[in-house]
Amino acid sequence: MKARMNDSKTINQKWREGFVVGYDCIAHGDGHIVFANAYSLYDPNTHETTLYWSPLCDTTLASILKYNDDVWTEVDIFRHPFEFEGQKIVFGDGGMGNEGYIASVTPDNDLNWSLFFTNSNPIMRAEMQGRTIIAHGETGFIAHINIDNPADISVTHENARKDM
Repeated sequence: MKARMNDSKTINQKWREGFVVGYDCIAHGDGHIVFANAYSLYDPNTHETTLYWSPLCDTTLASILKYNDDVWTEVDIFRHPFEFEGQKIVFGDGGMGNEGYIASVTPDNDLNWSLFFTNSNPIMRAEMQGRTIIAHGETGFIAHINIDNPADISVTHENARKDM
């Protein structure tokens, strides 16, 4: 239990300093982390990009920090964050041009969860459709995220719909 409390303190302190865990993952404010299997495939015949991002395994911040203390990526919050049922949804970019993230925070700016993507490019816009966050990356990346369970996620690329 003490490790979980320290994880929560560390992850929220880093969030307030402008950092998130910089792997393809869902980092929860209590230190629970869900790693993702993330990759993309490009078909040169159809010019279609297929993106994949799915939960892979659970771990904790303490477990990751045991082997690597440099897991943090600085993020910027872009314009137009919004509120939904007592939480604020923020989004933006990571330290590299190919990175993006979206996060849910409490009114006191404690992290509920952050989703980090290494292949989305900056998340430029997000909106709610029912209980699903639709997050749009700068170059066509689109994520559909269940706000109640961010591990319930699907990703696509806008060019995947052109021929349909």
